[in-house]
Amino acid sequence: MATNRLLRLRFDAIFVCCLSLATSFGATTELGTIVLPANSATETASAGLQKLSGRNGLLYIPMDHAEPLPLLVLLHKAGGSASEWFGGSGSYAAYAEKGRFIILAPESPGQSWGTGPKNWGYDYLAINRALQEAFARCAIDRSRIAIGGFSDGASYALSLGLANGDVFTYVIAFSPGYIVRAQARGRSGPKGVEIPLVYIAHGQSDNFLPIASTSRIFVRSLRKNGYNVEFREFSGGHHLSRQVADQAMSWLTTAFHERRSNPINVDSRHSYLTHAICRISSD
Repeated sequence: MATNRLLRLRFDAIFVCCLSLATSFGATTELGTIVLPANSATETASAGLQKLSGRNGLLYIPMDHAEPLPLLVLLHKAGGSASEWFGGSGSYAAYAEKGRFIILAPESPGQSWGTGPKNWGYDYLAINRALQEAFARCAIDRSRIAIGGFSDGASYALSLGLANGDVFTYVIAFSPGYIVRAQARGRSGPKGVEIPLVYIAHGQSDNFLPIASTSRIFVRSLRKNGYNVEFREFSGGHHLSRQVADQAMSWLTTAFHERRSNPINVDSRHSYLTHAICRISSD
């Protein structure tokens, strides 16, 4: 009995497997698909923090912006709200100003994002609605779109980023706990998976989502399958400190600027790599 229980704990993990090449041309819409609006504003609205309609969340636009701007989508933790990204001295508005990018922080329809590793739920549809409003207000560079989050928000952001690598060029996950089992997409190149680039940070003393059974497994599996992953383990538990955020936003800002200097064409005719994101269990 004890042995079976140990096996269950060891194998109740998520990893990336089964690589195969495919094209995105003619692909059908699936659950978890992020769809960017066909058109966007030609000019960006006035700068500052703006509340979007309904539960579409908050939008932050930096001062003295050039057109078009990169976009970072941020997903809050379970039980949290979009406003947490802009509170007090830790406001992400400072990162947006320094890095010259827009931040979209949607509100989850429920207490958290998705329903865990087996199912997307329908929260991605709320993100699509928030993106529609953001694109209606802002001129956004489609080749420089990132998604990130903390805790449950990180799990959902990492899952969406991997499943929609033809939309998100960068993924940031602060202390994620799972990856939704789905088909992942990314753009391959001579050095492995070029898009999306992935950044994961996790506390070594995290007792809520232990690093040994989450991020370390994710990172090992992603790298094994060709992903370029920046992994930062930090001393501490299940929290997002200013220092951890500083490092991640510095990474993203550099990546945005490098992409601007070396633009890519992101349309449906490019070849993308697809693979399964699998959940291993003894069930």
